[in-house]
Amino acid sequence: RVWHIAYSASKSVTGLAVGMLVDEGKLSLGDKVVRLLEDRAPKLALLTLKDLTVRHLLTMTSGIAFNEAGSVTETDWARGFLESTIRGEPGTKFNYNSMNTYMLSAIVREVSGKGLTDFLRPRLWEPLDITEVYWEKCPRGIEKGGWGLYIRQEDFAKIGQLLLQKGEWKGRRLVSEAWVDAATSAQIETPESYGGFHY
Repeated sequence: RVWHIAYSASKSVTGLAVGMLVDEGKLSLGDKVVRLLEDRAPKLALLTLKDLTVRHLLTMTSGIAFNEAGSVTETDWARGFLESTIRGEPGTKFNYNSMNTYMLSAIVREVSGKGLTDFLRPRLWEPLDITEVYWEKCPRGIEKGGWGLYIRQEDFAKIGQLLLQKGEWKGRRLVSEAWVDAATSAQIETPESYGGFHY
């Protein structure tokens, strides 16, 4: 049994972590990103991105231009994201950008005081008996969130089964049914080239 890279399926695991924080009352989908990461936000972003929320990051509707290509030369990805140009009003248009999910990883760390790997250990890895996980990190030591997760295929299948069971595992609730329902429902319309499933 060997690890496999999860590529963008990593986003679903990051989404679960966000859902757990919401369930615990420590985070809200309406929370403003610049307020959550205020110490990393340039002064101008406090104005230009004042309406950007956690929901916009989850639904790929942030309108932010900074993407994975920019991360190659940038060492502070959160700052690069918050300094970036805006392609449109947050919440209005779908634009697939893995840096949205990286920002969610940064928010999980800011709110919980732990990176994704450690935050999920008692909440997901241990209940599902997932013992071998590795998540690549950015230059500042934050898990990439949108990609970079290495996990055994049978263990990733357990996470899929958890979702099929509406967030319950062996009689224990790991994430709310309401979160699973929202996370597995279409949230924003996508271009026809993406297929008919939406995001």
